[in-house]
Amino acid sequence: MSALPEPFTLRDARHVDLDAVAALERLSFPIPWKREYFEVEVGASWRFNRVALSGGSLAAYVFCAFAGGEVHVNKIAVAPDFRRLGVASALMDEVFAFSARVHAEEIFLEVRFSNQPARTFYAGLGFTEAGRRGRYYLDGEDALVMVRKMGGPRRLDDPPAMKGDSGR
Repeated sequence: MSALPEPFTLRDARHVDLDAVAALERLSFPIPWKREYFEVEVGASWRFNRVALSGGSLAAYVFCAFAGGEVHVNKIAVAPDFRRLGVASALMDEVFAFSARVHAEEIFLEVRFSNQPARTFYAGLGFTEAGRRGRYYLDGEDALVMVRKMGGPRRLDDPPAMKGDSGR
């Protein structure tokens, strides 16, 4: 697990975080999700959404969906002032721990083909290239699909994780 420098805290995303999440999304991506997209994710079934806070302010977020033995990282972003401090790694460690709790077999994500720093980051976390989605983004850029295999098969007799399950 990544250790965050103080005074970072990690917790489940809440509706009170949405304005800050939407602002960071607009800052981080050329074609951002709308606030309403995040709003329907918070507290929804089959979702795992976490935020990193520093001094009560949003430093980063990760939004994931899970079903059928797979976790899909839909969104992850770190505010510029908090990059290269281990915040993204800590959030991904949370995703890995959650994935283990729900017995996920694989974790998937898409990344812009041109985003070499993100591709390198994910490769360092054990993700491998699994394919390419042509014209995936609204501006026409391709996405690289990356996958990380998890240890062990999915157990079909386990109950599904509860919405908002943070493992704490």
